[in-house]
Amino acid sequence: MATWLVPPSDLTTEQIRAIELPTDEHKVVMGGPGSGKTIVLLYRAQHLARAGNVPAERFHVFVFTNVLSTYIRSAMELLDIPEPCVSTFDDWCRQYYETHISRRIPWDKVAKHPDFPAIREGVLNHCGKSGRANHLFDFVLVDEGQDLDRKCFELLTRIAAHVTVCMDHNQQIYDGGSDEGEILGALGLKRRQVAFLETFRCCPYITQMASLFIPDERQRAAYLQQTKTAQTDIETPLLYRMAGFDDEKQMLIEMVRLRVQKGDRVAALLPLKRQVFGFAKGMREAGLDVETQDDLDFGSDTPKVITYHSAKGLTFDAVLLPRLTASSFSVFSPKRIERLLFVALTRATRWVYLSTDGRLPLLQRLEPLVKDGRLTVRTAAGPSTQQRVSKRDDTGDLLDAL
Repeated sequence: MATWLVPPSDLTTEQIRAIELPTDEHKVVMGGPGSGKTIVLLYRAQHLARAGNVPAERFHVFVFTNVLSTYIRSAMELLDIPEPCVSTFDDWCRQYYETHISRRIPWDKVAKHPDFPAIREGVLNHCGKSGRANHLFDFVLVDEGQDLDRKCFELLTRIAAHVTVCMDHNQQIYDGGSDEGEILGALGLKRRQVAFLETFRCCPYITQMASLFIPDERQRAAYLQQTKTAQTDIETPLLYRMAGFDDEKQMLIEMVRLRVQKGDRVAALLPLKRQVFGFAKGMREAGLDVETQDDLDFGSDTPKVITYHSAKGLTFDAVLLPRLTASSFSVFSPKRIERLLFVALTRATRWVYLSTDGRLPLLQRLEPLVKDGRLTVRTAAGPSTQQRVSKRDDTGDLLDAL
């Protein structure tokens, strides 16, 4: 059973308004991390199904990743929505292709997996033959809409009478996604028709840290303006300068244990999938029970070890970010690294831990937080992990580390 879905009584006025938006036209709901976009999406699915007496086979919730699909399904029972009503967009397209077009799906011989762009194109062409009079769904809802390309939205408008999209352009971390203008254009909407949600989830220190990885000043200001907090128990994030891999792993295990003892829902996020299983193995050998993205149970509070990409759309009390090294991000462009760090940081509601070898240049941006006392820095050669260093020493350590 999901532990993350807030009860209806805790919804904000803005969230309720978004849930109850009319279906006279397609809708786009925009909000930063922690604004409750996924929660709005699920309650809206329940609201529209009940208000229109829509059977389960006539509506659908689309997400981009399998992990987010699992996450959302963990809440379906609470809302009396059948689990088959949610899937990734590509899984639905593949099933449609096999059922209505051909059992032999296009195959990418190089990547050794289904050729999803070709599958989408085939489904789009097939659905285009029937026209808008024969919609497959009364309504569909899309989470993390910025990760789908424009053709996906063209297909969505062909198969559904109404489309609701939740999105945040600052969290577009995949190739081939869509920006705000492309989504609005595909749905025939103007920006004045967008519903905006304020953010209440994150600790203000985490919000300030994440904002440093939004390069556009106007977008950064908009994000900070839309972000509020009701938190009174604020913890300072911690950046640790490791002495080496073994030291980093031991410190991570110690931090996970501490946060579990506090009763936090904990996740360790890593840039690369191969790192996930290495760290998970080490944590299990140390006696920690953890779950990876292959065996996630969002009804349990067992710590999760997953990639940044898999964590998008998820929420945890404490997030730990080891392997902040240049080599870990070498396959990503600087712009992609900014967005990955923004997404990773904003998965946390209360506290963030970062571990670096000092060779990831983007972390230089954190220096103002250290000077203002909004980020604590510790080094392997410095004070013990239980001892907080002074603000003056923090600055020196950070400059040395970065």
